[in-house]
Amino acid sequence: MPFLFRTRKAALLGASALLTVGLAPPGARADIPDENYRPVLEHLLGEVMPPKLDALHDATTNLSDEMDDFCAEPDQDGLDEVREDFHAAMDIWQEVQPWRMGPLIANGRDQHIEYWPDKHGTATRQFRKLMFDKPAIYTDREKIADTSAALQGFPALEQVLFDDKLSPKLLGDDEDGVFLCGYGGAIGANLARITGELVDEWPAFAQGMIEAGPDSMDYPDAKFAATDLYRALHEGLLIIVSQKLGRPLGDGPKDGKASRAESPTSERSLRNIAHNLTGLFAIYDGKWGDTGEEGKGLSALIDSSLLDRSFRLNWQTMSDGLDQLPASIVELLDQPDGYQKLSDFADQVSFVNTLVEGDVGGTTQLGGGFNALDGD
Repeated sequence: MPFLFRTRKAALLGASALLTVGLAPPGARADIPDENYRPVLEHLLGEVMPPKLDALHDATTNLSDEMDDFCAEPDQDGLDEVREDFHAAMDIWQEVQPWRMGPLIANGRDQHIEYWPDKHGTATRQFRKLMFDKPAIYTDREKIADTSAALQGFPALEQVLFDDKLSPKLLGDDEDGVFLCGYGGAIGANLARITGELVDEWPAFAQGMIEAGPDSMDYPDAKFAATDLYRALHEGLLIIVSQKLGRPLGDGPKDGKASRAESPTSERSLRNIAHNLTGLFAIYDGKWGDTGEEGKGLSALIDSSLLDRSFRLNWQTMSDGLDQLPASIVELLDQPDGYQKLSDFADQVSFVNTLVEGDVGGTTQLGGGFNALDGD
């Protein structure tokens, strides 16, 4: 992962621009009692996540319904409304997305919801063939779940709704328009079904983690279960640096390409990351919008107020840096200094991840120095 290592080195060399309080020295620490991890599990898994999954299911259900209403009487206003519903559903999905555990990744659900990154252009090739052949299975709301993951989630619906050459066809009644409406409706219904499964399956999964102990086949103790939360935080930041930012940045300014970003057609690549960071910070903090309570996430395991304040300050600096950028990497890279701004932000995220690896992982005793993306 050459880009990750490059940005991490750059971030560390420029740490004074971000770090207000120095990294806490490792030192010897007494083991945290296993029971101290259990309240964190109860709060994050049992109280914080369920309402967010409900919100995701509501948003995808609304998207599905609005797609159907639009296709019944297609016009530009209706298309604009469906696009807004797409953005609303993607917003909450991007917040949930980094919690890569349990039902979210079972049976490849996360890839069925959003097939990305597409390193080999699989979706592009399959989508081109799809539009040529127009197979009926892709307009069948029951059978679309059995098709290619690359053609049944948010990225496929993004092409239908936002591609400049395709979306105008939705307003017509020719063969392409009828197929695209049927296809978009099937994708929406499929997303609503999958997110409904997440809502149904999460409680049992969460309870299994909360009740971790000798009788559990999956989680022998609460610390082992809590490691999944730490891993989600660590891995989520790594994915942002190495994939969501690393892919469009490439190997240098001449290799930068916005089309390699996530959600380039709907022009929301950096908006996605903003919502990723919201969901990730909830793991540390314990509060997610109007859900949860500050200080009941992983931060509850940190006994140093100085370290906690330092981490929060650096996270805020990173978030403020993102606020200065447009929602789209396409738009940003069109600016004369856009590549440098994007690279600087990647350095900020990479630096915050060093704090997760060192300070958060070390102090909570959940970090093991692993690379969460080894093998990807």
